[in-house]
Amino acid sequence: MAFSNTLHLFSAVEGTVYLNGQPVSGVEVEQAYHWHWKNEQRTVSTRTDANGTFSLPAITGQSLTSRFLPHEPVIGQRITLRYQGREHKAWVFTRHNYDALGEVAGRELVFSCELSDEPVAHPETETFGICRLLPR
Repeated sequence: MAFSNTLHLFSAVEGTVYLNGQPVSGVEVEQAYHWHWKNEQRTVSTRTDANGTFSLPAITGQSLTSRFLPHEPVIGQRITLRYQGREHKAWVFTRHNYDALGEVAGRELVFSCELSDEPVAHPETETFGICRLLPR
């Protein structure tokens, strides 16, 4: 019996960054995770384009032992936006599974982020930050 040992650590992310309702280009978007099982940390970054949009690919990992040894997956996820010398908490979440699109009940991570907002808890998605998850 064959199986994949690919583990989903951070789903692909898309979004648009706004300031006072207007798209903002050149915003640094930093995506970071900490996979506790392997004590693996990684950070990647990109910038918003002329339309204020950004995208980051999915991050996967592999671990043969995680498939066989009982444990609770714990992957700390963070997206930080940097613009004009300020740092904005865009998305803070702790993931507890290795499923594809496993962050929020199988939903794609498509965000709208308003830089003038203060970060808040989003109880419906158990997340924190200035970005709102859009329906898709």
